[in-house]
Amino acid sequence: LEYAEQMLEVENALYEKRGLRQKSLSTSDRSFVSNILSSGTLTDRVSALTLIVQESPVHNIKALGQLMQMVQKKNRREALMAVSSVKDLMGNSLLPDTRKLRHFADQPLNASNVTRAHWIMWAFEDRLKRSYFDLIQVMESMSYDPVLHTRQNMVAFFESLLEQKPEQEQNLLRLLVNKLGDKERQLAAKASYLVLKLLNMHPNMKLVVVRTVRELLLSKSATKERAQYYTMITLNQIILSSRDVETANLLLEVYFAFFKQLLKIVQNDEDGEEEPTKKTGEKAGKKDDKKPAKVYIGQKALKKAKAEAEKQRAEEERSMDNKLMVAVLTGLNRALPFAQMDDARMDAHVGTVFQVAHAGNFNTVVQSLVLLQQIARVRPAIGDRFYRTLYDSLLDPRLDHTSKKAMYLNVLFRALKSDTSIARVSAFVKRIMQVCLHSQAEFASGALFVVSQVLELHPQLYDMVSQSDDNKADDKPEAKPEEKPEEKPEYDALKRDPRYAHAESSCAWEATLLLRHFHPSVTHTMQQIVDRQPVPAITNLHNHSLAHFLDRFVFRKPKVENAQTAVLRGQSLMQPLLAASGMAATTDHLIASKRTGGPIGSLDLTSGSIADMKKSDILPDEQFFHQFFQTKRQRMGKRQKKKAADADGELELADDDTGFAGALKDDVDDDEAWKAMSASMPDIAGEELDDDDDDDDDLLAAL
Repeated sequence: LEYAEQMLEVENALYEKRGLRQKSLSTSDRSFVSNILSSGTLTDRVSALTLIVQESPVHNIKALGQLMQMVQKKNRREALMAVSSVKDLMGNSLLPDTRKLRHFADQPLNASNVTRAHWIMWAFEDRLKRSYFDLIQVMESMSYDPVLHTRQNMVAFFESLLEQKPEQEQNLLRLLVNKLGDKERQLAAKASYLVLKLLNMHPNMKLVVVRTVRELLLSKSATKERAQYYTMITLNQIILSSRDVETANLLLEVYFAFFKQLLKIVQNDEDGEEEPTKKTGEKAGKKDDKKPAKVYIGQKALKKAKAEAEKQRAEEERSMDNKLMVAVLTGLNRALPFAQMDDARMDAHVGTVFQVAHAGNFNTVVQSLVLLQQIARVRPAIGDRFYRTLYDSLLDPRLDHTSKKAMYLNVLFRALKSDTSIARVSAFVKRIMQVCLHSQAEFASGALFVVSQVLELHPQLYDMVSQSDDNKADDKPEAKPEEKPEEKPEYDALKRDPRYAHAESSCAWEATLLLRHFHPSVTHTMQQIVDRQPVPAITNLHNHSLAHFLDRFVFRKPKVENAQTAVLRGQSLMQPLLAASGMAATTDHLIASKRTGGPIGSLDLTSGSIADMKKSDILPDEQFFHQFFQTKRQRMGKRQKKKAADADGELELADDDTGFAGALKDDVDDDEAWKAMSASMPDIAGEELDDDDDDDDDLLAAL
């Protein structure tokens, strides 16, 4: 190595002595470089040194050494600028594209055809490898700088070098993954984005990245929950394919191991909160019996503030545990279709998922049901247990307030579509109708659409809706006198297993109440089911919500959509395309969430032609607006007639074609406004408003 280093130094001396550097540059460039190196600014000197190294890296070792000295300076600005320049120089000019650099000892020194040029190039490669390692060390130290901007630059440099060159990829990957646990949320989120960007550029690194993440962040007990959260949302966003079986298996192992660990933490927190609460309650009760509560000042106030801060921190940790559990279940749902895990290992993990499906946040319950439904496809032995869990979840009071109604209904449809037990499906249909009676309109509309699709798959279940219990009893053949009539099993809504609820022998009396539902869409959908008519696809639950109704009522115009955005799609690359109309039997995805695109309504409420439309041309959930504008037009006409009569024919009638939107432009005095308000409230309406009673009834009927 010393001999090769000497030959490299001699080569650089000959290059300087013969003036080859000056010959390679023009006269203007030569004078520019000399002036900048002597009296230029920091930026100019860094640029000049970079230009010199790019001319001939082997013959400009001194210039590269000067850049490395600037990299190691303590001045943050100078060091950051030098690191950026050397990083670009290494990535664009010096490092090889297809292999890693080699140390001098790893070269074929005993080869027979080794020449002087080989010794020089091997010595240069050894020095370049050591310089690059020094650069990585400096970047690592700067990645812990207290200034956030510096740390962000270093994280971006790590990903850029990983993406460009294979040299030191293991160390760079560890440094990049380690930033997922940074205390700043902004930097942790950026590190997650850069890791996913790296995997998009180099898909073959998926297995290496997952192993590095497990080794650095998930295997350590001291890792903070926020770091674990960013780690999980990074892993569950990895796009897998059928060729990534090993990666999918490793991801499942990581998810299940962390899932069990997280479940133990949640249970310990819940157990630890009960006993202090009881003791605190007993002490508080004793104090209340003796004397009233004191006003805390000084040290006591400080202790109370600390206790409140500790309580708030515990609530934040509990919220983070729920987020972590949802992230883990999301990753499991996405990795399971591509994995090939042994049955014994899979059975060992299923019990843990069932445990979560019966407790915890309802969004977590929905995610666990999605996972169990996928496992049940591969492992039919857990099918009965899965259907019992899903049947029980329909009675959960949190179902009406969850943000994952669409996901839950899709799981429900996929489960009923693949079920071959008519008794179980009929029990699900009855319970779904029962839940629709007290649920919000958006969930009821989606659930009834699911019921309609299930009835199309099992037409024999239409008898539950169209026939009563008495008719079913009459259809049975009469028993002989010597034979005892068979006792008809009664429907038991409280059965834990839907197969033994005997729903197939009863009628769907819930349909009668749903036909009188307050929401017109629910009533219309139920009437279509009773008449055995096809139910149009409900691609967006938000269209049946109260917020959607109010958006239209204040004349909010829908967004203009082009041909590309008009198609309903999933919310991310990990979700498939949503079902189109008429494809319910061939797809498992029926309903979208409110975040998915779609028009606000088919009616333009700013137009005056709504009142002229026929009622048969209006959708059921929009007939309210049709009735409203018709009633309003009649009132405006009567008001204008009254004004014209009072003015002895001097005023002309208002143009009724303007509709309600045009009538609002007219000035209305306080007396007329009070009369209009009183007209909609029959209890306080005066005798002078008797002429408008019929119109009030029409408006109230529309409401």
